[in-house]
Amino acid sequence: MNSEILEKYIQAGKIAKEAREEAAKSAKPGVSLLELGEQIEKMIRDKGADMAFPINLSLNDLAAHYTPKHEDETVLKDTDVLKIDIGVHVDGYVADTAVTIQFGGNERLVEASREALNAAIDMIRPGAKIQAISEKIEEVITSHGFKPVENLTGHGLDQYIVHAPPSIPNIKFSSSKTLEENQVIAIEPFASTGAGHVNDTPDILIFSLEKEKPVRSPEAKKILNFIQRYNGLPFAERWLLSQDAIDYGLPSSLFKIRLALRELTQNNILATYPPLRDAKGGLVSQAEHTVIVQDDPIVTTR
Repeated sequence: MNSEILEKYIQAGKIAKEAREEAAKSAKPGVSLLELGEQIEKMIRDKGADMAFPINLSLNDLAAHYTPKHEDETVLKDTDVLKIDIGVHVDGYVADTAVTIQFGGNERLVEASREALNAAIDMIRPGAKIQAISEKIEEVITSHGFKPVENLTGHGLDQYIVHAPPSIPNIKFSSSKTLEENQVIAIEPFASTGAGHVNDTPDILIFSLEKEKPVRSPEAKKILNFIQRYNGLPFAERWLLSQDAIDYGLPSSLFKIRLALRELTQNNILATYPPLRDAKGGLVSQAEHTVIVQDDPIVTTR
């Protein structure tokens, strides 16, 4: 990794850390998820970076992939467990970080994922066995009396790619794979009071361009042209209703946007990211940092 790329990863991590800390400070009962999300996304862009994916603000039994809707009316309550997952990129070089905020006596659940994250980071070195890191994550979470979410994993990061090899599960598994010097990885333990397994939910709000094909409707064509700016990174439905999108020529009607998105997804042009819910409705916590694998690892988001 050359010094220019390294500096971009570090800068993305610095901005992601600042955004995470600001979001955690701003997240209080009575605050609107939409206002919180748009505040943090604006902050990131104002600092000269951009979103690697829409801010995820997933409540309670939702583990991931919920971003506020256009005109979302959800307001934080004093019993909520909120996962704040933030992705930032500088010229495509990504930092991915998350924190869980709880208002209703679920500190042990939050601590389980946080301690598992720190224990995993302590093991990161070139040559470290991924299966040993995964086993440590499971060990820490279960020692707190919770279940690791078995079908969510840490992952590699690459330029304009949020999920790259290697996969780093949150449960023990058998593998001979090891970490390599200068890999950039996101470690993200999830702890659950429920099933420790998540399922898709139908309310899809995040998409990414998978492949380009001809489309029929003018609205779908305009969306396809507009989202080129994201270079394949995930985007939010509500971004297509921003003033910038309307100025570009996208329809201001949510109904028309959703029809066009349906056409694009049915034709396998867009990938979808459904919100993920614990299979037994348990509360879920998450903690995440981005790490550059070296003898002295660089935690870009700490």
